[in-house]
Amino acid sequence: MDMTSAHHWPWDVLGIAANADERTVRRAYARLLKQRRPDEDAEAFQRLRYAYESALQMANEGAAIVEPMPSTETAPVSRPTPVAQKTPQSSGFMQAPPEAPVREHDAFESAVQLWQHFASQREQLESRRSLQDLFAAVVNIQMRDELEWQALVHCLTDDAPATLRMNLSAVLGWRDNAAHLRRRNAAIATLALDRVFADEDYNALRLRFTNAMALLEGPQPPLAAGAHALLRAGVRTEMEQLLTALGRYHPNVARLRLDSEKVEFWTRCLSFRIGAGRLFGPTLALSAWCGLLFANASMNLDSNRWFDQWTPVQLAVLLATLMVTLVASAATTVLLSEPQQQRLRTLRSIGWLRYGWIPVWLGATAAALCDGGSGRLTSIAMDTLGICTVWAALIYGWPHIKQLAVLAAVGALGFGFAGHWLSTDPRAWQMPFAHGVLFAFFFSFAQQECRGWLARRPRLAWFVAMMWFAGFAALVVLLLQRDERSTQFAWALFTVMAAAGGVLATTRWADLRRAVPPFFRGYVHLVWLALAVSKPDIIACVSAGLMSVWIIEEFKQRRLSARTLR
Repeated sequence: MDMTSAHHWPWDVLGIAANADERTVRRAYARLLKQRRPDEDAEAFQRLRYAYESALQMANEGAAIVEPMPSTETAPVSRPTPVAQKTPQSSGFMQAPPEAPVREHDAFESAVQLWQHFASQREQLESRRSLQDLFAAVVNIQMRDELEWQALVHCLTDDAPATLRMNLSAVLGWRDNAAHLRRRNAAIATLALDRVFADEDYNALRLRFTNAMALLEGPQPPLAAGAHALLRAGVRTEMEQLLTALGRYHPNVARLRLDSEKVEFWTRCLSFRIGAGRLFGPTLALSAWCGLLFANASMNLDSNRWFDQWTPVQLAVLLATLMVTLVASAATTVLLSEPQQQRLRTLRSIGWLRYGWIPVWLGATAAALCDGGSGRLTSIAMDTLGICTVWAALIYGWPHIKQLAVLAAVGALGFGFAGHWLSTDPRAWQMPFAHGVLFAFFFSFAQQECRGWLARRPRLAWFVAMMWFAGFAALVVLLLQRDERSTQFAWALFTVMAAAGGVLATTRWADLRRAVPPFFRGYVHLVWLALAVSKPDIIACVSAGLMSVWIIEEFKQRRLSARTLR
């Protein structure tokens, strides 16, 4: 009967039945040879060639495997030794002739059966004790050599566990004695032993260079972030030693067990020079901005909040903010050890810490927009938005200054917040830009995560969408009343709607920009900016209207996808 299996050598390599004849073996080899050229994949070709030779030998000798041996714990059954017999012609005993040694092809057949039966038992495959018992049970020298060769060839299969390779090397002593395997077939033995020793060396390197191997096996960060990671205590030296060991002493580990692109990436990180501006530039800029917010909020509530009215108190607040944020940034990116970094990542994944700044930010901005003119709510909001900025930066990291500036300008100017604040309270000119900075953090990091969370809860998404459209109607009604209080409430409502609209649907501002011919894009931007500064109410209505169209299209697409799946 057919015995094709993932653990039956060499039939699984050729893709034929174990009782195939010589003609079938040759046809299968010719077919696979077209796919595994020696000049393209030498290792695959060597495996195919040896499988072909083994199958051809077994087919010629009529040794196709029918059933596996019943047990791996006992030695092969040998012929009984004839007993001495007494003859009539002599009073003595005639000694029986010694038993003839097992023929070579019989040893090969028995070894193949024995190893295939052992390899089919997955629970014993990674047990060193089972391997020791298997080879101890074989007393015939030729059969033991064939069994060792079958085990070596099995190490070339992709599904062979690394633990099996290391256990075989330890039980059979391949590190110290592998010359007999290379004499039999140097190409196959070299390929298999390279893989075996690569597994052993890889395991030893993981124990010796724990932090460096964790970086090498983890996701590949940007180049600057990788260079930052190497600045932690001892990690850079450890990575240098690891890459030196891989290049000089363990090249097979880098070739067979590691991603060559990641090895090259971390090599470039070691030679990457980080200046103080690149390392602390974003942190310094955002720290100065938060210090400016705290300093202005600490001034007299009835003052005009301009720089010429600063006192030593405001300067001390600014410097203190710079010091605290720089120390916090250095501690979270450079000074912490790997276990401390792991605890920090766990802490950052807590829901209320990761997303708690969002409702605080939106609530503070909305409260500042509804300030009755005393300046108290605006000052409190400045402090709150400064805290939220530091909070978001410590959770998500410091974005690139260019990206942060563009998104902050869109959030502050493009949506009309700066125009509205300048027309109502020009003394609070920092507020729209503080709101824009947090909008940049939200758009860069949290928006996509919130969108995925809401997409997994369709009923909640429908409810939020209905509330959004109700808010859109309330926004239009409040803006049409044209009194100061209604306008303040309208902009407070629009603050929440602008953030929620990007969660309910994918905003397509870039598509609108690409729809305009390149020659006219600059003029369109200028017109939009002029309207945002002079007529911010129009910009708010237009922005909310565009978001409503995108939300409707998004829900139509989801409904169509649900019908298709049904």
